[in-house]
Amino acid sequence: MRTAGKITAIIGSGLLLAGAGTVMDASVVEPPAAVAALDGPARPGPAASAATRTVSYAGYEITVPADWPVYRLDTDPARCVRYDIHAVYLGTPGPDQQCPAGLIGRTETVSIIPAPAGAPGVTRGDAAAHEITAAGAVGGTGGASVLATYGADPALIRLVLGTLRPAPAGSAPTGTQAMGARELGRRAAAGQVPGARDSAPRPVKGRPATEKPATVQPASIQWHGLPSSWPTAIVETAPVPPVGRPLPGFDACTAPSLPAMKAWRRDYAVAGIYIGGVNVACDLGNLSPAWIRSAAAMGWSMLPTYVGPQAPCTGYGNLIMPTRAAAEGGAVADDAVRDAITLGLPTGSPIYYDMEGYAGGRGCTAAVLAFLGAWTRQLTIRGYVSGVYSSRDSGIADMQAAAVARRAGFTPPQAVWTALWDGHATLGTGSPPWPLTERNKQYIGPRDMTIGGFTLNIDTDLVGGPVFSGG
Repeated sequence: MRTAGKITAIIGSGLLLAGAGTVMDASVVEPPAAVAALDGPARPGPAASAATRTVSYAGYEITVPADWPVYRLDTDPARCVRYDIHAVYLGTPGPDQQCPAGLIGRTETVSIIPAPAGAPGVTRGDAAAHEITAAGAVGGTGGASVLATYGADPALIRLVLGTLRPAPAGSAPTGTQAMGARELGRRAAAGQVPGARDSAPRPVKGRPATEKPATVQPASIQWHGLPSSWPTAIVETAPVPPVGRPLPGFDACTAPSLPAMKAWRRDYAVAGIYIGGVNVACDLGNLSPAWIRSAAAMGWSMLPTYVGPQAPCTGYGNLIMPTRAAAEGGAVADDAVRDAITLGLPTGSPIYYDMEGYAGGRGCTAAVLAFLGAWTRQLTIRGYVSGVYSSRDSGIADMQAAAVARRAGFTPPQAVWTALWDGHATLGTGSPPWPLTERNKQYIGPRDMTIGGFTLNIDTDLVGGPVFSGG
């Protein structure tokens, strides 16, 4: 970031991260308040001998670990900007990123995006999303915004941002480690989709269809909105969905371009959109209030989804703290509402919490239920409809059992989105106490599909529950 003609360092100390094992002599300044407040004092960073490299782009130089790949998005516009693996992204993300569906989690990444020269300098931190943004002009001829993400500990990314400085005059941009324009053209001519399958392995959404079904099968339950003295028998074939429902849907890791959405409207009616959360693993892509309005005008409905802390018995980087589960659930609900308001999603809209599959014991289940119960209560207070996405055999089964038992401290969501990759487009089995009009199902896992010349990697859904449709 450039302020009054000089770089503002993120770390106010001698930096150990430097090229060829040397110590970089950076100007010592106080860290901006937004950065300093993220997680308290920085913890020790990498040793001075760690291999590093210097990346130059858009008037910036920044020093990063040598094993972080560097991708030039201008020569690789289909590259998925992923936040779940270490990387440096240079340029503006393309309109049709080829992202694997269902990525989750955040770690340390840096994105340098060109910005108009003369833009006012600003540095801000978003602890809820694990992001730091430095925006402003660098030098007299160009400018850029630098977006950094981090995992559970911001110390490393603080050190990296502390090396941010104006590039010497005449410096050439760093070359790409992704495919260049020639290779991109070769793959396109061969009918290969760049960027969709050449990324690192990802955590798997949902559970295999071969797993044992949930064992809880109650005989009766209380439907939403009925007095407690009115028990209602569960009949899986009722109620009958309204005319026109359920709807075919899909969810992708990042928002496709509007031309792609127009082409895909031929076969689908609902799109899952990721609106925020500390474990969102992809760049939001084209997502904006204008994108949502335009998609709604094409007839699309949407499943707004928030990916926050995950079950404490999983291996993700940002997890629920069991002793603070309820407090964290309420806090992330407030953050999800802020994201919804930013995107123009009004009260009355659903927001689905993405709780990935887990295989934990009693303590893990208790933390998840306390968290999700608080999520629902706070979201309802704020005027939004609470939904939860999870695996049929973990999150959905645990919520079902808790709802039937009227577990203290747990408030069931108004809608569920069940991950069960059995290939059956049906809502008629499982997931009581939610009637068919409060259910969605993700029934096919990640796969490439091409419609109207636009290829996306998607999960496939059947949607009978609440959606945002622009009304």
